Amino acid sequence: MRTLLSISAALLWTLLSSLPAPAYVPPPEKIAAAVATANQNAGRFRLLEVKVALYLGDSEQPVATGELLSDPGGLSRLEIRSPEGVVERHLLRGGELLASRDGLPLGAPRPFLPPFSLLQAKTGGVLMTSLRTLGVSAHEVALGYEGEHDCYVLGGRTPSSGVALPDPQPALWVDQESLEPVRFDRGDGVRFRLGSYVAFGSIRLPSWIEIGDSRGFLARLEVLSAEPVSPSPGSFGRDWLSAP
Repeated sequence: MRTLLSISAALLWTLLSSLPAPAYVPPPEKIAAAVATANQNAGRFRLLEVKVALYLGDSEQPVATGELLSDPGGLSRLEIRSPEGVVERHLLRGGELLASRDGLPLGAPRPFLPPFSLLQAKTGGVLMTSLRTLGVSAHEVALGYEGEHDCYVLGGRTPSSGVALPDPQPALWVDQESLEPVRFDRGDGVRFRLGSYVAFGSIRLPSWIEIGDSRGFLARLEVLSAEPVSPSPGSFGRDWLSAP
């Protein structure tokens, strides 16, 4: 009897020791601090003006060009102009998104403006606050894959199951090696995927940002140039949406 028990115990130990060890997941505060350090090293922690071109669907020609202005504290704005002269403005103030077309308010704006300030947060605390403002459960962290990237997922992952969920889980996906963001999921199904990072002078930014949602909408912002600028009063005020 003892011999059988010993054999059973040995087999159990062999089975357990052959299982892969669970991957270590750092606490979210540590990940956020490392992301903020990467932001600083990439020169993104200042007020930036980014020239962009907007593509819709599979189009090879841009439908509009414009400027994205973004502040590390959580404020971003985007102005795009079509060849026909139509002007759209999008303003993100924390978790509030506003937009206008030719000075008139847009009730349901298309998701052209990514939460760009997440690439600029100078400290882990600022990043965690910005994530919470955007509806992310910043205290949760999981592991995931985005393309070729092994990622930390701040905010956790939406469970994969056959049960329909009311809303996707907002989350920031960060490459485990570079600690640079590669994806952001909004709570309404909009997803921003970030392309490979390249240098624009002293500033390292994604070369493009792909925008998609659960209804098949697809767009892409191509980054053309970037430079730090000095702040000016009213840059992110509501009045900018209707200003001439």
